[in-house]
Amino acid sequence: MADILCIGIDDGSMQTKQSTLQRAGHTVSLAKDVRQVIAACSGIRFDVILIGQTLPGKEKLRVHELIQQYGEGAKILEQHVAAPELISADAHIGAGQSSEDLIAIIQTLVAERKSA
Repeated sequence: MADILCIGIDDGSMQTKQSTLQRAGHTVSLAKDVRQVIAACSGIRFDVILIGQTLPGKEKLRVHELIQQYGEGAKILEQHVAAPELISADAHIGAGQSSEDLIAIIQTLVAERKSA
């Protein structure tokens, strides 16, 4: 399926996303800070990078810049609470949306990446 990097600071939320995406057949890596994002992107060519809702706005912007530099064209999916903070992300999902919605959006992004 797809290689996915989930970035966030809430361990419980990250573990839930990881389990959900792994059950859907994806390979999932986790990162909690800038150093871990760089290390992960240096070793794996990710299809989708999910930036979690618990990451503060300034950190989301910094991570987004790093992904553009190190992410080798990975699609960016931002999860948000109220409104998107990363307008240039490839897709957005509200924090309250279902796991099925998350999986569907990721499948769309993976198909777009592979057809590019």
